[in-house]
Amino acid sequence: MVNGLRISLRRYVLWSLLSLATIVIVLFSIQSSDSFFDGMDGMLRNTMVRAAQSAELDNSNHAQILDLHVYANYDDLPDEIKQSFPQDSFTPFALKKNINKPNWLTRPTWAHFALMVTLGNGETRYVSQTFRAPPPEDYKKFRINHVVYSAAVGVIALISFSVALLFLMRSVSRPIESLQCWAASLDEKELDKPIPEFRYKELNALAAIIHGSLQNVRTTLNREREFVNHASHELRTPIAVIRSSAALLHRVIDSGNTKGNNALARVDHASKTMADLTETLLWLGRNEETALPKENVDLKAMVEALSQDLMYLLSGKDVNVQLDLSECALLLPKTASEIVIGNVIRNAYQHTQQGNVAITLSGATLTVLNEEEGLEQGENASLSITPNSGLDGGFGIGLKLIDKLCAKLEWGYSHKKIITQDTQGGLGGMDSSAKGYSVVLTLK
Repeated sequence: MVNGLRISLRRYVLWSLLSLATIVIVLFSIQSSDSFFDGMDGMLRNTMVRAAQSAELDNSNHAQILDLHVYANYDDLPDEIKQSFPQDSFTPFALKKNINKPNWLTRPTWAHFALMVTLGNGETRYVSQTFRAPPPEDYKKFRINHVVYSAAVGVIALISFSVALLFLMRSVSRPIESLQCWAASLDEKELDKPIPEFRYKELNALAAIIHGSLQNVRTTLNREREFVNHASHELRTPIAVIRSSAALLHRVIDSGNTKGNNALARVDHASKTMADLTETLLWLGRNEETALPKENVDLKAMVEALSQDLMYLLSGKDVNVQLDLSECALLLPKTASEIVIGNVIRNAYQHTQQGNVAITLSGATLTVLNEEEGLEQGENASLSITPNSGLDGGFGIGLKLIDKLCAKLEWGYSHKKIITQDTQGGLGGMDSSAKGYSVVLTLK
């Protein structure tokens, strides 16, 4: 079968069986017609042989038995027989026939038959018979010859087989379609209901396998969801202890202890990141279908505050942050907005070691573009953006998390990976190029 070809199983079986039945019926119809004529020729040949052997010729070397004419010499045969069969065409006991039939649907107008018989004493006799169609007034009003009859029987047999096959396919395909609809409608609620009956035990076994597999998947997902929720809840307490202890240490450690303050700052930043991630996982793992409470949110102020709070992620990095924010106030769930926007900015800061981060707010659309510098390429290296290209490392994990958050909030979200292209080629002057991600977030 051609690669990529898709065909319905029901149509494949239906047309295959119909084609096979058509071939078989046509072959048997042809065989039936040939057998009929072979039988008629055999009967006529035997009758002619017996007539030649038993006939007593008169003085003109001729005898007639019913409509069979027996002659001793070829020259004595009627002219129409001699015109149809030359003398050199005769062989002993081989029936010769010449039938004038305008077409296979009509009755023959005339037919000539002849046979040469060699007797035991060495004599040769010729037997002939001529059939002619009766006058038109003697025709039956409705007549079907054997060929038409065989064809009609074959067509009726094919139609009967097709009808039976359609009923059979219908009785088989309906349970399969029911199984397909049932499998497509399975969800957490349907999994708790008993498996319906699909008439055939093979389909029932398949339904049981599908049901069991989905139950296993649901069990695994519930286990993972419970683990994340429990782990997130349990992490809250040690994170709170770490942050409070870090705040206490800020007061205790001398400001002149640079190494101690740097280590304490790293602990504080890591604990803050863990706290944000824990809150995000907890909020994402909730199974609340009700809408979140909304309030008027100043997006510009929120983006500025989140960007400033996350500046610690750029500590020690050569990164230039550019803010281009327009005034915008929307009715949004505030906590959820802070989680999503904070994750977008955190990803850009955390995964940019050297380069630029541009944060633009235009109306309800937030665009965060980070460009990582450092790859050496041709002098005329240029930036291109590839939609949804392969995500690598932690950036990909962060973007997937944002994707789930936006899906739950029904916000518009897209990300593109920036790649470098050497437009010059060759080994010209070297220049630093850039790579990174562009994230576009539409809040509503």
